[in-house]
Amino acid sequence: MSLAPLVFLVCHGSRDPEYQQAAADLLARVRQRLAPQPVELAQLEGQPLTLAEQIHRQLASCLDRVDGPVVLLSLFMGGGSHVEEDLPAAVEQVQARWPRLQLLLTPPIGQHPALIDLVAARVVAAQRLGELTHGWILFGHGSRLPGFAAQLQAGIQALEQRLPGIPIHLAFAAQPPTLEAAVIHCLRLSQYRLRVLPFFLFPGGLLRALQEQAQRLQREWPLLQITVEPPLWRDPQVVQAIQETLQTACLTGK
Repeated sequence: MSLAPLVFLVCHGSRDPEYQQAAADLLARVRQRLAPQPVELAQLEGQPLTLAEQIHRQLASCLDRVDGPVVLLSLFMGGGSHVEEDLPAAVEQVQARWPRLQLLLTPPIGQHPALIDLVAARVVAAQRLGELTHGWILFGHGSRLPGFAAQLQAGIQALEQRLPGIPIHLAFAAQPPTLEAAVIHCLRLSQYRLRVLPFFLFPGGLLRALQEQAQRLQREWPLLQITVEPPLWRDPQVVQAIQETLQTACLTGK
């Protein structure tokens, strides 16, 4: 049997059944693309074992089928506290148990250029349907660390250059500007037919909270119409970005 590096898709995690089903579907599609390379799923939260313990258990059961580095491929969307603090801490714990093993932690998948390409394709596809849209709101989780917001702001600037004349705004769940603040800004610009594009992979509690907030804002402003787009996990560009991120990690060894 051909040996190959072991890949862990590392996501935030949730006990939500929709989240788990979507994560399992993405795992299946990545496995199909990368076969026969072994690919596993590990989650930072929502599991009985810690992230380091999940990885340790998988390593103990399948390391005889692994040749080369073990890649922890980050399915996070930007440089927040999970990426900057929690994932490196988990890597240190795993490395302490497996000191001779080469562990590679990739940058968050949300920083891959294909994700901005995906957002642009979503906007273009909606425009081609002919439904009137006055503005778009790119909605991310946010972070207490400044890197996440700076990344998305740079992404919006890139989108505005590629999609001239299409207003694109930014909102977050965990930091300003909030969705409500972004909507008020749009209304002041006479943009009252809006589409919100979640800049995260999976459905679950965050998506439902976003949908409920959009419905509440529509009730408060009767002229307002908000469509919340699906999150990104189904798009083929996500699997392509994962494959390219893995190839880069294995080539550079870091």
